[in-house]
Amino acid sequence: MAYSWSEYRCYMGGRFVTGIRGFKYKKSREIEGIYAEGDEYVDVGFGNKANDGEVTILQNELEANISASPKKDPFRLPPFTIVHSYIPIHGEGRIIVDVCSGIYFKEIEKAMEQGKTFMEITTPLFIKKIKYDTTNPFNN
Repeated sequence: MAYSWSEYRCYMGGRFVTGIRGFKYKKSREIEGIYAEGDEYVDVGFGNKANDGEVTILQNELEANISASPKKDPFRLPPFTIVHSYIPIHGEGRIIVDVCSGIYFKEIEKAMEQGKTFMEITTPLFIKKIKYDTTNPFNN
């Protein structure tokens, strides 16, 4: 089933976030072909796994995070969790829940251009762990 934006819900830092405009999160893994005799791979080496992501939010959501931060510094926030839920609007299909945990803001940039009626901020995230399609978002 393909889910639409209207079926998406975001729970971040202990509350539902209505000012989310976009997101990305991914897992990756280093994989290297191993050469030996000849000019083709003889084996495969597997390296470290990594997680990465970003979130696009309205200015008021960022300001709420800043206000909740120690000394109004969002880089001092303790690691937080984002729960991404995809809930079928007509009750058909499965509810999908992905959990990104151990999150820190890596960078925050505010910008606005003439003629814009609102500010949105896209900020890259450090993500310690991603759990796809989980039934319990808070267990390991």
